Amino acid sequence: MNLNSPLRGLLMLCMVVMAGCGSCQGSNPSCDPSQAGTQGCACRTDSASCNAGLACNSGTCVPCGAEGQECCVVSATGTCSGSLMCVMESGGELCRNCGDLGEACCNSASGQMCNPGGNCVGGSCRSVTGGACDPSGAIFVVGIQDMNLCAVRTVEVRATTAANAMTCATTSGMLNAGESFFEVPNTPITDYEMCVETSAEGRRTTSVRAFGDFEARRCALFTRCGSDGCLSIFPGRCM
Repeated sequence: MNLNSPLRGLLMLCMVVMAGCGSCQGSNPSCDPSQAGTQGCACRTDSASCNAGLACNSGTCVPCGAEGQECCVVSATGTCSGSLMCVMESGGELCRNCGDLGEACCNSASGQMCNPGGNCVGGSCRSVTGGACDPSGAIFVVGIQDMNLCAVRTVEVRATTAANAMTCATTSGMLNAGESFFEVPNTPITDYEMCVETSAEGRRTTSVRAFGDFEARRCALFTRCGSDGCLSIFPGRCM
């Protein structure tokens, strides 16, 4: 049968579309539509895109929940098998062992925890030094300030007493060059308004972040007065 040009073009278009759908059923060419949502086959288009224990990756259902695998999604929450923890990494959310040294901290009802011998620092478990840290102790928030006594950040440690918390923080390698700990745990970072006067700019109100009044004044002195120094520094707004 001879096909005129328009009909021939339509037939060729249909063949291209059909060929392009060779991967529509997932990475396994033997999958049929009834197998959508099963391992190796295409994800379903409804909310339950894959069966339990599988996650949708690039349109295909793949195993999830085990070490190194993608996190399974249950009620929009990433979950893993057993004690594995769902950790966000550069490649996405993956299931990892947690709680051991060098691993991510484990999430619990009482906060982030590590196995005995570790302390949670910045989301990862670090070595406990000197016995001052106690993974089952209370959480103490320890402030870190720079060489100008400006507040930089806070870290959480677990210890039985405030004194032990300071020792724990000191021995856990949390400081960068030029940093020091504020001596009173659980002191929040505060924004202090300061009135500074310089010969170049006159009086002006500025704000610094610090853990105490003395530290705020020192922070302003070294960071707000310029090379010529301040003529005066007073707490509060300039009147």
